[in-house]
Amino acid sequence: MGTAVQPSLLSTLVRQLPGPVLRALDAWSRRTARRRWEQRQLKWAQRKLAAAPADSTIRYHLKPWRD
Repeated sequence: MGTAVQPSLLSTLVRQLPGPVLRALDAWSRRTARRRWEQRQLKWAQRKLAAAPADSTIRYHLKPWRD
């Protein structure tokens, strides 16, 4: 029985690449993913700092227990 899904031309070409080229492509992909992840983390940290109160010494003080 044949396969229900045929691989795309691009995936077929990628599978035909020699090992060193595949490793270089994989390394590039990992570097790109890591750089984008770091950029997302930096943007998140900047948004968090912008949303923080201006005076970070303000803290919630517990009130004494009332009967």
